Amino acid sequence: MRLVSLLCLAALACTPKTPDDSEPGDDSGDSAPPDSPADSGDSAPGDSGDSTTQDTADTADTGDIVEPPWGEGPLTVRGQVYFFDMETPGIIDWIHDVEGAEVYVFEAPELRVEVSPGDDHAFVIEGIPEGVELTLAVVHPDYFPHLTATLATADYDLDGVTFQAVSRSIATLASALLGVDVNDTSRCQMSTTVSAIGAGDVWAPGEPGATVTTEPNVPIDQGPFYFDTTVIPNPSLIETTTDGGVVIVGAEPGTYLWDAHKDGVTFEQLKLRCVGGWLTNGSPPYGLNVIDEGRGGH
Repeated sequence: MRLVSLLCLAALACTPKTPDDSEPGDDSGDSAPPDSPADSGDSAPGDSGDSTTQDTADTADTGDIVEPPWGEGPLTVRGQVYFFDMETPGIIDWIHDVEGAEVYVFEAPELRVEVSPGDDHAFVIEGIPEGVELTLAVVHPDYFPHLTATLATADYDLDGVTFQAVSRSIATLASALLGVDVNDTSRCQMSTTVSAIGAGDVWAPGEPGATVTTEPNVPIDQGPFYFDTTVIPNPSLIETTTDGGVVIVGAEPGTYLWDAHKDGVTFEQLKLRCVGGWLTNGSPPYGLNVIDEGRGGH
């Protein structure tokens, strides 16, 4: 186990380190509120859109998303859900025995599977079309609903997609400490890890010395906030550390393009669908990655 500062919890994002640490901190930090309805997230920031609301424990409303022939495609998406809870005050536990969680395609909620119980918490979704963009969602009664980055498909399967889902108790504590009402379904939270070259999984090392911008941008009091080397978001920081974590809180729902900047380094662009009442986390290896010419981007 590793003690995690309450400030880390309050910032809605704690970046995992390595499996050797026994207890990784959670980069996703705070997922969305427990029983809140979800906004479509498809409207422009500041526009509530025309979505209806429903219980996020079932399915987020997809609003006016135009659906391709989902379920008929040749591709498969595979991944793993990392669940975190705080059974002892001040200590985040990596939970290995969660049952009853479901993962589904946000743009096509009928493509839904149960997450396997046990240590791996794996999932496999088939029928994904080529040439589309998809966002995955995870729901469980004890954990806040959570979205991945929006990923583009080509002519190959998507492997190694990860979630870092936190319990309701962690999110409630975060809400109280940070002064952000995660139960406010008119606002959403976003986070990611700016990952170094060679980062191939959820335990990706951070790329230090980078700055992050979004389009549209957000007010300065919403972020981006960078994490220091003790996995604590520090408002005084103006760039990433070796942790790589970055978070934006209390944003207006919409679709945001994230970019990282560093002299001599090129990064993949990240698309995050920010849905009211949810947390969207570009969890490694599908985060803001340094482009390794030998590896290629996602």
